[in-house]
Amino acid sequence: MKKRHRAGTAFGLFALGLFIVASNPGVPTAPSPKELEFGAFTDFRSGVREFGELFKLIRSTLSHNKVTFQGRTGPVSGFAAGTAYPQIWLRDANTIIPASRFFYETPFLQSWIEEHLAYQRIDGSLEDWIDSRGKADKNTTETDQETSAVRAAAQVTRLAGTAWLEKKIEGATVLSRLERALDSVLRLRFDKAHGLLTGAHTADWGDVDMNAPDQRAIYVDRATHWTCDIYDQSQFYAAARDLAWMLAAAGRADKAGSWREQAARIRKNADQWLWQQDRGFFRVHIHLDALKHDFVEDAMFAMGGNAEAMISGLASDDQCRRIIETALACQQRFSMSTISGVLLPPYPQGFFKHPMMDQPYEYQNGGQWDWFGGKLVAAMFEHGFSRAAREKLIEIAGKTIANKGLYEWDSPGGQGQGSAFYSGSAGSLGQALFEGYLGFKIARDSLSLEPKLSADRAAAHVFVPAAGAFAAYDYQWDERAGTVTFRYNSNLSGRGDVKILIPWIGEAAAFAEGLKNIEVRRDGTKIAYQTALVNNDAFLIVETDFKDRILTIKRSR
Repeated sequence: MKKRHRAGTAFGLFALGLFIVASNPGVPTAPSPKELEFGAFTDFRSGVREFGELFKLIRSTLSHNKVTFQGRTGPVSGFAAGTAYPQIWLRDANTIIPASRFFYETPFLQSWIEEHLAYQRIDGSLEDWIDSRGKADKNTTETDQETSAVRAAAQVTRLAGTAWLEKKIEGATVLSRLERALDSVLRLRFDKAHGLLTGAHTADWGDVDMNAPDQRAIYVDRATHWTCDIYDQSQFYAAARDLAWMLAAAGRADKAGSWREQAARIRKNADQWLWQQDRGFFRVHIHLDALKHDFVEDAMFAMGGNAEAMISGLASDDQCRRIIETALACQQRFSMSTISGVLLPPYPQGFFKHPMMDQPYEYQNGGQWDWFGGKLVAAMFEHGFSRAAREKLIEIAGKTIANKGLYEWDSPGGQGQGSAFYSGSAGSLGQALFEGYLGFKIARDSLSLEPKLSADRAAAHVFVPAAGAFAAYDYQWDERAGTVTFRYNSNLSGRGDVKILIPWIGEAAAFAEGLKNIEVRRDGTKIAYQTALVNNDAFLIVETDFKDRILTIKRSR
């Protein structure tokens, strides 16, 4: 609970100008290219109507929440969390980057991080939010502020380069402040008995304590019941690995190694204390005091924490498969309109004293949150459930279209609740759409194209201003001819992978038969290829450069 304030071919598709653009007048439109060539815009044409409408909502949400002000560090650009939350929140702002990177210049990715670091406390910890008035505060029930800052910084560094890490914020470099921040988590929020991070007893990833009936619910006090939860372990695991990567990139291999080792210990201990082999998902948390419940808390599927476990890499491949299967079953069992239900079953009536959460299926206690549903769908695309992920993304998109906006959360039936124009939803759904479905994995000096389109058709063009990089493709599947035609182009040098979800293989059982009689040509020349089976997905993989190529995959019958 945040502190509230009032307040055809590629040529044909593009040449015809059939772009899906937001109707919000604040969103810039892009010129229509005649070919898949460089352009400073992000757009796509899809045969799935819902994805086009979702794209509009993502862009209009970001445009609505865009903020600029003069801060301690100079001009600050970023995004508010939503209509009811005009501040820049660390956890939300970290989640926004997978969408905002395609539309906004470097200051919108970097400057708000610098401003947050300028508010760093003596003990190294960070605030939860900052605003244009110079105010800041922290929901101390949470343990994800510092990890969110590190994860956000790593995302930006991969796009804008490592030089930024040496910039000084009030005498200390960005990188040193990030390391101090993550180190503070180990010093202030660590349980030695279990080797895990600690946080207050909340619902899944939430920030509302079980005890207080008012605003005190977001702050720890003497009555706080402490736990070790899967969400905080997942966040820290990813942050420690990200920090190690940034340290290594800055030439500090010794420090990088120690953070990688710390991440490995957290993963091992989370597996020991939180994974439930019999249930197939991580428990929401373990208690660190004598608190007992008169219900089976371990049977609650904490979708938010489990989604983070998959996205962060803390969960193994087999654990990811079982978590996804559990999520699909829970949606059906609890009659949720989408897969975004965050805690199923929820805590019983009256367990939480705060009126926003005292009823089941209310707010963080079992509501639908696309902030985490989008991450779950992105993980489904990544771990071999692409066709199911596509259907779940269509369901979420349909719900947001009916609600005419991206809301903070939704009722089980899909009615929008809470803050409108919710940026966290835009970020997570943007990740599911652009990285998951459309398959753009793009950074400053690397690219892979992994479209999970199967039988869909799409022409897509992305531009990352912070990296100065673009990539574009046109994908067509001709079922009658048994041919995939994939034209692609980018201004990035070097080589990477094109990884195509094979449209005629719908399940793992058909893998061997579906790989017979395949011929792959690039620009008319026959080339070698590899194949891979990931749970229900079969892929054809080609190593390539990205200099305006045409790849054809033909299956002879």
